[in-house]
Amino acid sequence: MLNTKFHIKKITFWLTMMQTFAVLADDLDTLQLRASQNRANDSNLFRRANNEISDQITTSTLGVKLDKTYSLQRVIADISYVDSKYNRNDFLDFAAFNYNASWLWSLTPGLTGTISTQQTESLNSFGDFLNTSRNIRTLNENQLRAIYSPHQVWGLIIGYSQTKLVNSEVFTAISDFNASGFDYGASYNFSSGAKLTFLGHKRQGEFQKRPLDPVIAFDNGYSEDEYEIDLFFLDPGKSKFSGRVGYIARDYDNFSIRNYSAYYASASYDLILTGKLRSNLSYTRSIAPFETQTTAYSITNNVTGQLIYDLTSKIQAGVNLSYGERDFGGRAQFDSSRLDKEESISGYMSWAPIRNISFTLRSTKSSRKSNVSIFNFDDNLTNITLDLKI
Repeated sequence: MLNTKFHIKKITFWLTMMQTFAVLADDLDTLQLRASQNRANDSNLFRRANNEISDQITTSTLGVKLDKTYSLQRVIADISYVDSKYNRNDFLDFAAFNYNASWLWSLTPGLTGTISTQQTESLNSFGDFLNTSRNIRTLNENQLRAIYSPHQVWGLIIGYSQTKLVNSEVFTAISDFNASGFDYGASYNFSSGAKLTFLGHKRQGEFQKRPLDPVIAFDNGYSEDEYEIDLFFLDPGKSKFSGRVGYIARDYDNFSIRNYSAYYASASYDLILTGKLRSNLSYTRSIAPFETQTTAYSITNNVTGQLIYDLTSKIQAGVNLSYGERDFGGRAQFDSSRLDKEESISGYMSWAPIRNISFTLRSTKSSRKSNVSIFNFDDNLTNITLDLKI
């Protein structure tokens, strides 16, 4: 009850802010109200190898989006209230308050930047854990960044970022933490429209609710260095490419046995095949902490392909194929040698009879095979969504 009142107070505050922006708005403003409802049938809610439990989930979303330009300044805010109800497992019911707001500031045409804040509340995934606990994870991200580019060719980047994660239940694999970092880098804009960016990040983090545990080497803090190179290229009306290559190294304050470092990468290529047919091919390699008694991190490689076809101006259909491998590792006693192979295929059809209303039907079949057989699962997920935008 207290949590519900808290959400209502936050929603009232943000709606008041939106109304204030609306009063200041002129004819060029974009203020959009959104509402949607999704009804999903999940054949294996808890992602089990056997004793599968199915459920029907109803998710209702109410949101508002503002995109407003004031001279050289631009304000973007996207706020939503998401209510999820489970038919059989109603102990999982939860309401989420999510927002993403940015101020794209400009002192001069050559000195610009962003101030942004974001919150995401979500239910934990059941893909990795053999329990049915209800854990609501709240992720907050704040960023301040300045870019100095006097000639719109070379640019220097400097900034500060903060990330905080809070679990409603004890969740040791990805425990509560608070991290802050210094961001720096440079960018180059090519005459062709392509952009190349180098970024560095130096962070310090601490675990909020986890004391030192020398038996299983649970630490209470870490330092992290990350370097990345980003490339973006756009051929209007034909294709788009974005890519990233990076390196990250994390050192724990007390138990170096959990330290790790690795390269990561991503690439996404969009191509217009015909006037009605579009495609996307993407690859990601990522590393993330995953701290248990037998693992320190996981490395995931994933390939995805998508085709989208416009049947008419109001009806669209698509198919998506995905294959990924996730390797759980560490050093010494934390190297479990667990390897998961997961694949999925999904198809959807969307109908927008008028500009403000759309219906989408989507079906996804996924499966995972692991060398630790208790993590195997097969799942069928079908959902229908109604979207309304005003």
